[in-house]
Amino acid sequence: VKFAGRIFPCKLRWLIVFGPARRSLRRAVGDGLRKHLPCSYFHRSATPLPLNMDKTEDTNKDQEQQGLATLKEGKAEVLHKPGEAFYNPAQVQNRDLSIAVLREFFKLRDEEAASKKKDGKEEEKHQRRVLEGLSATGLRAIRYAKEIEGLTEVVANDFSAAAVESIDRNVKHNKVEEIVKASHADASLLMHKAKQVEKDKFDVVDLDPYGSATPFLDAAVQAVNEGGLLAVTCTDLAVLCGNHSEACFAKYGCTSLRGKHCHELAIRIVLSSIESHANRYKRHIVPLLGVYMDFYVRVFVRVYTSASAVKWSASKQSMVFQCTGCGAYHLQPLGKVVERGNSIKFLPSLGPPVGELCELCGYKHQLGGPMWSQPYFQPEFVGRVRAQLWGDQAGFASYKRVCGLLTALEEELVDQPLFYDLSVLASLLNVVCPSNAAFAAPLLKAGYRLSHSHTSPMAMKTDAPVEALWDIMRGWVKDHPVKKLKEGSPGFRLLQQESKHIVDPDFTVTAEQRKEDKASRSTPKYMPNPTPDWGPKQRAAGYAHGQDNSLVKKRERKQGKNAERKRKREEGKDEQENEATEETKEEEEEKAAVGA
Repeated sequence: VKFAGRIFPCKLRWLIVFGPARRSLRRAVGDGLRKHLPCSYFHRSATPLPLNMDKTEDTNKDQEQQGLATLKEGKAEVLHKPGEAFYNPAQVQNRDLSIAVLREFFKLRDEEAASKKKDGKEEEKHQRRVLEGLSATGLRAIRYAKEIEGLTEVVANDFSAAAVESIDRNVKHNKVEEIVKASHADASLLMHKAKQVEKDKFDVVDLDPYGSATPFLDAAVQAVNEGGLLAVTCTDLAVLCGNHSEACFAKYGCTSLRGKHCHELAIRIVLSSIESHANRYKRHIVPLLGVYMDFYVRVFVRVYTSASAVKWSASKQSMVFQCTGCGAYHLQPLGKVVERGNSIKFLPSLGPPVGELCELCGYKHQLGGPMWSQPYFQPEFVGRVRAQLWGDQAGFASYKRVCGLLTALEEELVDQPLFYDLSVLASLLNVVCPSNAAFAAPLLKAGYRLSHSHTSPMAMKTDAPVEALWDIMRGWVKDHPVKKLKEGSPGFRLLQQESKHIVDPDFTVTAEQRKEDKASRSTPKYMPNPTPDWGPKQRAAGYAHGQDNSLVKKRERKQGKNAERKRKREEGKDEQENEATEETKEEEEEKAAVGA
């Protein structure tokens, strides 16, 4: 349509016209277009006028015939066919967080380069190449290309031919062919190939597999540039959180433990595994950010090469001795560092820190680890990422949830691994649970530090010894008597102990503490899931022996499975009873015959 000296191409879908120009527009479009549009489109109110209705309708019909659904997220729009490639809307938080982290990471590298240039050092040039090793629909790679400035190349790789076809279609649909390149290869082989030439290495390697990322870590730590970013997601929390400790050791080289702190322990196990893989190639990691979200853990680490820094690795990891009765835990570093002037010696650590039986309740210990015992996030960097999300709320659909999560993370004590759960402490003594503020008051008055954890609102992360926590609980029991506990139980034995660290705890909450709590509660941190069934989804059909693994199909396939097993068991019992009855009758008949 030619109007006001300008040519509007047919692909333009809407044109909004304000003021008296609508009359000129009516003359411009002519009677031909008005025959297909109601008069309301020419009303004096500013209403949208579709200029390519026929073409749009044809495109939508073609997509419907092909079974494609349009999914919009951020600035990306992908055409998705169910079962063709994996897609989970719950991972929108993961993608939003990743985009914010990458933006701040590239800013951080620019700042480092400027600092080196200022000091007269040679500036390192980076082309900003990103690899998404397991891309599925290509949604994340497309969002990277459209929402992060300055990227020269994003390689969207997948081992599934159907997924690569989906990536190609979506890259063309979003018109990012110049930046996003589809790749059909094994992710490990692709990264091993990239490590051979320095210029082929990636500034960012993003691994978000279905399950564990350990099969790709060995190649990933080699394919990242010096000081580059490695982003890893692991969704196998049943393994990482202690339900299958033997599988955790087989995959990650660490033994997981059950407990309320299991999600933080899962983050530290993943970091320990990445560090172990990097050390084999004289490389080491520096964590920027690690979080537990919904049903997975996500970590962002920088990878450096330094044979001398690798020697510190043993002192950064610890074994965990956890009591099977009261849950008290103690850390045993794998190594220690002795510094005397300019001399540094790396020695084996001395231990263990506990005896065979727990000093508090007399129960035995479980041994877990090794885990990463150093800080797993940098508060300054977390604050920058949170500000990035908050400053671009329109671009991040899940900014409220992710900002709340990062706020909780930023308030954690960075130097204290793991934590105790207040509800567990109260449950062992069979006493009503104190409020967080009441429990915190004696600790703060005694000069100890205390914070919650981003993984649990009931977490007590503190530098106080575990004996001090039980001193407070014994004082709480005096004001809130409990029923008689079973003799020999952990709670019974804990109450028999004498208080040493905090003899007479004062549970009065001070005005300053109330003020801090009020400021902390101003930002929602632990938000509920936005929709039902917000969690992990089934694999795409191409990854599971050709079966259609949609949730509905799986429910139909598994429907009545237990009832069928029960019916077969009952039929087997009936057959056995019938056989026994027949044998009894035969024996009676034989006895009768002998008697006769």
